[in-house]
Amino acid sequence: MATPQHRGQGGPRELDDALFPAALRTAVKRSGRSLESLRRRLAERGTPVSIATLSYWQSGRSQPQRAGSLEAVAHLEEILGVPRGHLLSKLGPRRRPGPPRELPRAADLPVEIPLATQAMQQLGFGAQLELVDLTVHDTLDVDAQGVQRVRTIRNVVRAMRDGAQRIPALLATSQPSGERAEFAAVSGCQVGRTISHDAEGVFAAEIILDRPLRVDETAAAEHRVTLPLDLEPEQSIEYFLLHRVTELMIWVRFDPARLPVTVETYSILEGMTTSSLVDLGDSTSVQHVVHRVGPGRVGIRWSF
Repeated sequence: MATPQHRGQGGPRELDDALFPAALRTAVKRSGRSLESLRRRLAERGTPVSIATLSYWQSGRSQPQRAGSLEAVAHLEEILGVPRGHLLSKLGPRRRPGPPRELPRAADLPVEIPLATQAMQQLGFGAQLELVDLTVHDTLDVDAQGVQRVRTIRNVVRAMRDGAQRIPALLATSQPSGERAEFAAVSGCQVGRTISHDAEGVFAAEIILDRPLRVDETAAAEHRVTLPLDLEPEQSIEYFLLHRVTELMIWVRFDPARLPVTVETYSILEGMTTSSLVDLGDSTSVQHVVHRVGPGRVGIRWSF
């Protein structure tokens, strides 16, 4: 389901505000909501923020920095009806410099995909992360034959050191065809080096932001992966989280000519598996959204 956008009297350029305070003021004005209304809605979602803090964010006196505040901003985007990542991507670096931090470590990649770690190492991605995801939106399109065709992935990332610019991208298919997957930039980035193990169905790439970031600065990037044409139908998609994220959304869109009979969402986090059957009803797509999770696995599986 697309996030609705409110249309007010401010004109079409208002969503182009370059800095977070201006973007937030514009979004609040166009929504017609009061700060008290926003405070209540955020509290209902488990991310309380005071009216004073919201006012400071709008004026630029302070900005969201902690994980809880960043999660609240993600909720504000939905409440105010602006595109996902719009406000988060406009946050600048931290106002108060702190002591040097240790870069976070990524969780180990799945052992059943041995070439995945090798591919990441070949691209220069080690165990320590220079960019961490705040939000990830992974969209998969399935064709009329039940074959997965295109994955479009949007990341909102935060820099953990000055000069950070590269996002790792990894794709593994369980039924390799021997053909190559193609990575392409959509917005906010370009595709750098790629690694392809065609016979094993493991593909990796470095997604390079349009510019290097300063520590704590955020940016949004979107890339697309076109899968090999002769893949066998796979009936699942799984996203492996290297670290904790504020939000992950997986969205699978089926061709109306072939809809699944059963659909199930699942998560494997901290050694525990949870799952839920989904009734598509009249819909041709299914979403699985999780908040404040990782490392771990989150996915959707279906049957025709």
